[in-house]
Amino acid sequence: MSGYYQQPPGGAPGTPGWGGAPAGGTPGWGGAPAPVGHPALQQTAAPHLRPGETLIGVFPGALDPLLPLSFHQEFGVGATAASAPMRILLGFLWGIWRGFWVFVLPRWAAELIFPSIMRRETFGMRMDRAAYRAMRRPFHRGSWSGGENSTARHFWRAVRTTPGDQGKADHDLFTLVLTDQRMLLLGRHRAYQREQVYEALGLFEIPRGGYGLRRDVPGSWFTHRLDLAFGDGSWIALNMYDKDDAQQCAALLG
Repeated sequence: MSGYYQQPPGGAPGTPGWGGAPAGGTPGWGGAPAPVGHPALQQTAAPHLRPGETLIGVFPGALDPLLPLSFHQEFGVGATAASAPMRILLGFLWGIWRGFWVFVLPRWAAELIFPSIMRRETFGMRMDRAAYRAMRRPFHRGSWSGGENSTARHFWRAVRTTPGDQGKADHDLFTLVLTDQRMLLLGRHRAYQREQVYEALGLFEIPRGGYGLRRDVPGSWFTHRLDLAFGDGSWIALNMYDKDDAQQCAALLG
């Protein structure tokens, strides 16, 4: 994906209803609360703000671990799991069996063949993640919903195809920026960049009024889950860095 922002159909900047909040007023000025988020990420986001645009919050995030890893895998996973108990049990048993033969043994072989951890990093991460996903998926209630041209699908594609040397399999990371006009995704290549100023590439944006918080989301023991809902009816699950970030972002989204 190129470095320009993609803006899907939706409310225009300035549209009332962003995050469930009423129109009028500009946060961050005239005694209003200061932006939420790590100061380093605020500095990272600053060059991407338009003239007169006000930063509300900035958060390090990642895609939900059970979202598809590539464009051709697992569309619609989890849609019918809750209504098919036997399918859940059989899927779980098959996942363990397949995980052992297809993922665990090849990973062990890679440990022997590639003595350098840097050379086997991508292969090893793919094996570990695939095994993890195979065991968790039967108990999961879905990570997204929406068609090929939905906002959720564009969001996912923008993160997965982040340009640059990712250094790891199946790119997950991004920085989520909330302003008084839009939501903006910035590329992030390393986990430690959540506390550093870095030169970020803009990936995707959604105008105010085109997104909000999805409610009644199932809890997760493994992630700090936060779901975004979009104006076209699609939604996507995110994994925030920690509980505080998830709560603060949810509060801003309303």
